[in-house]
Amino acid sequence: MKRSTFLRAASATVTGATLLGANIGPASAEAKPAFAVTHVGGPTTILEVAGLRILIDPTFDQPKKYPSGLEKIQAPALGVDQIGEIDVVLLSHDQHDDNLDDSGRELLKRVPVVLSTPGAHKRLGDHVTGMKSWDSKDLKTPRGTVKVTAVPALHGPDGVDRGADGEVTGFVLSGKGVPTTYISGDNASVKVARKLGHRVEKEIGRIDTAILFAGAARTPAILDNAPLTLTSENAAKVAKDLDPRKVVAVHTDSWNIYSEDMKSLVKAFKRQGIADKLVDMEPAGSRTDLS
Repeated sequence: MKRSTFLRAASATVTGATLLGANIGPASAEAKPAFAVTHVGGPTTILEVAGLRILIDPTFDQPKKYPSGLEKIQAPALGVDQIGEIDVVLLSHDQHDDNLDDSGRELLKRVPVVLSTPGAHKRLGDHVTGMKSWDSKDLKTPRGTVKVTAVPALHGPDGVDRGADGEVTGFVLSGKGVPTTYISGDNASVKVARKLGHRVEKEIGRIDTAILFAGAARTPAILDNAPLTLTSENAAKVAKDLDPRKVVAVHTDSWNIYSEDMKSLVKAFKRQGIADKLVDMEPAGSRTDLS
């Protein structure tokens, strides 16, 4: 799809102006896989569900160094002009380049619906809707309604409050005919994931698929190099606790702060006896059917 076509499609997908419960329009009614995922690189993932194309944490820069000290070391599998129309962005947080880089910030301005944290709303503007934990929004499509619920996430070790710099959210997708999907965001805590999982199962339903941000992100400048996202071992523990049908692991490649990769993740899942749950999601830019 050419860039100009993408922009027209994106601007046409939501009717009803600024209402977040508004219908996702005709462009999203095209035939698509019922439930599919494409890993672009780092945390950046495209999820197709119930006629919606959802983009998680957009990062599309080429390799470069940032004033923050982060460095992107691998190009995305797809460029912005290759991803097609996007109906919704789920942004775990906006403070760190590896979850929202320069190209991602530009892309946000052209996507009809962007859901993130209250802090992201303040920093990025009214185009971004801030959601507190357990707030929810209904996104209506010609194929039904996808409910998006914000859920807790802890961007660092248990017991540590990083303040505004650590504000991050996860999301749960649900609805009639929608596989209940947990998107962890930059959560590093097994306890937080376990607790929210119990509540989700009680109030929404059993989690079918988990998209886990792993990689054990570390930087010497924060908490003495403590892991700020799930380690491989903790990702495997979360997967065993939540017991989803499938696990898509992202956030293990493309940036210099990820200290663990997919190889260590696979080993950890094998140790927990749940390797069969793990979907092979190298950042190849190819669509994988999750149904």
